[in-house]
Amino acid sequence: VLLNANPALARIMGYDTPEQLINTISDIAHTIYVHPAARAEYQLLMQRHGMVREFEYQVRARDGAVLWLSDSATAVRNEAGEVIRYEGTVRDITDQKRAEDAIAEGRRLLQQVIDTVPAVINVKDRQLRYVLMNRYMAGIFGVEPADAIGRTTADLMSRYGAQKTDENDKRVLASGKGLGFYEEEYLDSSGNLRQWLVNKLPLLDADGEIEQIVTVALDIGERKRGEQEMRKAKDAAEAALRNLRETQNSLIEAEKLAALGRLVAGVAHEVNNPVGISLTVASSLERKTALFAAEVARGELRRSRLNEFLETGRDASSQLVANLNRAAELITSFKQVAADRNYSDQRTFDLGDLTEQVVMSLRPGLRKHNLTLTVDCQPNLIMNSYPGPYGQVLTNLFLNSVAHAFPDGKPGTIDIQVRESGKDNVEIIFSDNGCGMSLDVRRRAFDPFFTTRRDQGGTGLGLHIVYSIVTNRLGGRLDLDWPACAGLR
Repeated sequence: VLLNANPALARIMGYDTPEQLINTISDIAHTIYVHPAARAEYQLLMQRHGMVREFEYQVRARDGAVLWLSDSATAVRNEAGEVIRYEGTVRDITDQKRAEDAIAEGRRLLQQVIDTVPAVINVKDRQLRYVLMNRYMAGIFGVEPADAIGRTTADLMSRYGAQKTDENDKRVLASGKGLGFYEEEYLDSSGNLRQWLVNKLPLLDADGEIEQIVTVALDIGERKRGEQEMRKAKDAAEAALRNLRETQNSLIEAEKLAALGRLVAGVAHEVNNPVGISLTVASSLERKTALFAAEVARGELRRSRLNEFLETGRDASSQLVANLNRAAELITSFKQVAADRNYSDQRTFDLGDLTEQVVMSLRPGLRKHNLTLTVDCQPNLIMNSYPGPYGQVLTNLFLNSVAHAFPDGKPGTIDIQVRESGKDNVEIIFSDNGCGMSLDVRRRAFDPFFTTRRDQGGTGLGLHIVYSIVTNRLGGRLDLDWPACAGLR
């Protein structure tokens, strides 16, 4: 039974006056207390200790609202020592309890978030003992989060024979500043090497002193493995590119040798004609000389026979000199062209003379193709350049025209014009009146390995070699035109 109350208690419970509160309340345990057991506990404490301090319990106000009260009271006894009443003070701590519940809920939610985040989160004190560890990190060490509290990293990792330096924690304590992101790696409880992107920051107390160290780390193992795979792929691609370039260079050299081989075959065929004639004349002269010697030996030589032999000798000598001179000219021209091909250093030369020498070595390939080759060179064009590569360019352009511009043995003309262009440059115009190129072929004409004659053994390197030599070694520019009439220039 409630014996007395002040106006403040009446207001807390929702009554206008203390009398109204006292008259309304009959059974405190069942009308005031939300949990009657709390009243029994209150009475037990009073019986045992004769007092309670800050005893907290829930009550129902007049309007049914549940309140939290804090009770501090003492037991009053009679002369026989029996408890006759309780006297004390009561405080309404409902708002405080709500605030505590809100804080507890916030902490619970924060802990749930920390445990859910797939990253290492921990807090250490100044002795580098854990005061907080999320569940993700606890899994790395193979412990429960609660079991890690109060222990050091060395304590936890020594359980499975691993270790990790705490030097970075000491740096934070020494500098009072965060370290910024850095990478580290260590073994987890399963023996797997883990890579992390880590940051450590100091937590300061009210006086600005370091109280704790917070660590956040992200698992970058997949990124590291990806970077390693990318490095391997990059190395493989670079190796493949090197092999491709080496192969391409080998093919280019092979194409150059093939072009030189075709040139040799043509020159050999051309040289064979005067040499063959010379051999025939020499053989005939040998036979006639033997007959003449036999007549002289028999003493049957007549003046008319002597004159006939002398005339035959003069004709034979004339034919031998003419044909052997022709063969010598061809061989000299070919030797110069071949020497220039193999000699890639820079030297001074007459562009007209060099062009004529190259053309002379190309003419043998014209007869069986029913083609005409004309050359118009401006005289006295003295160059300081690379004769070998220049000859290679003319040869490849000539062979390309012969192979592609005149299908089905059609007759045609190939023109080469050489003239001065400005003070330090020359212009070489190579043209034919053949079938020309389609738009698609023109777009790809200088691409390596592009050919329209793959089935006939074409490598697709002839014009690419031309483009490479002109733009790189000779320092020039290559233009491809297609006149409205026909052919290519």
